[in-house]
Amino acid sequence: MHRPDSLIGRLRFSNWPVTAKIMAAPLVSLVALTAMALLAWQALTIQRGAVVSNLSRLEAVLDRAYEVPHHLASVEASLYKLSMWSEIGVRGAELEGTLRSINYGLERAAADIATLEKAGLEDVGKLKSSFETYRQNTSQAVLLILRNATLGAVATRGGHKTYAEVEAHAQSLGRTASEQFRKATEEAAATSDRLIRNFVGLSVLAALVAVAVSIAASRAIIRPVTGLVRTIRALLQGDLATPVPHTARRDAIGSIAGAVQELQRALVSNRELAQEREQKQAELEFIAAHDGLTGVANRKAFDAYLDKASQAAGPDGELIFLLVDLDSFKPINDAYGHEAGDTVLKVLAQRYRNLVRPGDMVARLGGDEFAIVIVSREGSRDPEQFAKRVLEATVNPVRNGPRELRVGASIGVAGSQSVPGGPQALMAAADRAMYVAKQEKRPSYAVYSPQMAPQRYGLEEKEEVERALREGEFELHYQPKVSLIDNAHAGFEALARWRHPVRGLLTPDQFLSRIDSFGLQADFSMQMARKAMADLKRFAELGLESGGVSLNLEESMLATRSGMDELRRLVMDNQPLARLITLEITEDVFIARAAETIRDNVDMLAALGIRISMDDFGTGYGSFKHLREFTIHELKIDREFVHGIGRDRSAEVIIEGFLAIASGLGAVVVAEGIETRAQARYLHQRGCQFGQGFLFCRPIPFDEAAEYLLEQQASSRTG
Repeated sequence: MHRPDSLIGRLRFSNWPVTAKIMAAPLVSLVALTAMALLAWQALTIQRGAVVSNLSRLEAVLDRAYEVPHHLASVEASLYKLSMWSEIGVRGAELEGTLRSINYGLERAAADIATLEKAGLEDVGKLKSSFETYRQNTSQAVLLILRNATLGAVATRGGHKTYAEVEAHAQSLGRTASEQFRKATEEAAATSDRLIRNFVGLSVLAALVAVAVSIAASRAIIRPVTGLVRTIRALLQGDLATPVPHTARRDAIGSIAGAVQELQRALVSNRELAQEREQKQAELEFIAAHDGLTGVANRKAFDAYLDKASQAAGPDGELIFLLVDLDSFKPINDAYGHEAGDTVLKVLAQRYRNLVRPGDMVARLGGDEFAIVIVSREGSRDPEQFAKRVLEATVNPVRNGPRELRVGASIGVAGSQSVPGGPQALMAAADRAMYVAKQEKRPSYAVYSPQMAPQRYGLEEKEEVERALREGEFELHYQPKVSLIDNAHAGFEALARWRHPVRGLLTPDQFLSRIDSFGLQADFSMQMARKAMADLKRFAELGLESGGVSLNLEESMLATRSGMDELRRLVMDNQPLARLITLEITEDVFIARAAETIRDNVDMLAALGIRISMDDFGTGYGSFKHLREFTIHELKIDREFVHGIGRDRSAEVIIEGFLAIASGLGAVVVAEGIETRAQARYLHQRGCQFGQGFLFCRPIPFDEAAEYLLEQQASSRTG
């Protein structure tokens, strides 16, 4: 009598299909075993088909769905690199290689999405739609980067949301495929369970002589199926190292085992791909949040940190913000090259990092400007002592080969306990303190206090000015500028007025000192700039050619980062109107401590399309040589010299000199304060193109200015 094990060995010897093995059983169990074989074969066929079909779909989706964000992550990295290179002027093969990398990543992602679409999965249309949007945004961002680095950086940030949507849709498709495979596997397991129950029921009815055959068939069919089901469940639970049995068999069970083995390979490959993607994502996030040269945080990461840092300080702590602007850095670049300048920036960044504690932040905001934020809990850090340490770390020489390079710094310090209003107010206060520090003739720091501006008025006056700003009581009146050739309209100068609810209409000499005293120049200037933009739009809507508007701009606005950031955003949001704006500055900016910063900001505004006018030319302390260093489109002769025409020969000589200088610089000239026709005639004869003054028109509100333009246009048509 054969033992069951030996019988199983015989059945496996010829490697027949399962059905053939059952048919070789004794006649006594033929009917029962035939029925069992049919049920088993049906279950195995269904299970095999489900596993193989779902595996094929899973391979296509898992491989392609997770490849899409992988390729787009490469595109994002190349976009970031392209943006950075465009800002620093990198061209040639490196730029072309980056563009090819972007195109290659987009093509690969498109091919993967097409494969997913053929698989017929749900929601693939959303992935395809979001990818097409992302592709268009990317193409536009590349064009903007190549044309204008600043606009390109804005467009690039706008594409991050679309990239996140594409990645979310791809991940959703992967999860959907996995869920479908899990359900199919559970159905296969249920089929196997039914097979076991049917087999046991039929075996009980079979004759005793078929017991051995039934046991052999059970062991030959059910055990492998049950073992494979356990293997599949283990794989779905994350145990990817579990061995897959019966892979050497050539029957239906062997086919199922082979399908399970392919599933194991796909899951292992998917895990490796996911780990690689997570690693690359972490690298991209690091690059996006850190300055490429110094390794400290960049402006984007700094802004995100500052919004959350105040919570870390707690109710009894303080957030201390230091704005560090390096002095004498540009001469190092000019004298020893950018490599030496880069060395200075990297060394100083490391020194600053050595001064802070975990939880604090050091960031590079721009070329030679750093920001340091420290969290002081219950007075644990003294802002002034820390500023001294930062200053010492800055002025210590930096070794670069045989040379010792030295720079200074102007440091503005502000603490949240003395500056209400949140992170933006804290930054603005540090900016003002840094501006005060720059007035010194040596490296220095200044800690912000409300007393930095002279306090010449009481609390009631301050509240009155703040209320006027809040409720829009300040308005603009417009004084026309005319051509001295034919008295044709040539634009307006916008002049601030305060429509006081009690005192009536006030001129600047009646309220500007209060605004300066309370340190509200930036708020006031920005409100007037926004009103000017709005009035330019109103002129255009009325079909009137305004000729442009001139605005006075405070030196503090040009010298502080917070002021320029807000002004730049206003101009960029109203780019079509930029050509109609002229910003008037005084020649005091030539000798200001922040002259270099002011010059850079003036050049930046000019690049955006803004015209720059030198107001009250000849009354300040600047020298003529500075005119070559600044972008100047227009010179304005002060009324003091105009009033001297016909009475003071020296004033006339100075005017003639101004006109000669302006002609050499290619700048137009506007004479202010013209009150007589003799003055206008003299200026025109000497080559002055434009003038303004009471001879032509007094400053008038918007409605009267609109009527004035209508009359001018009607006069020009009839003339």
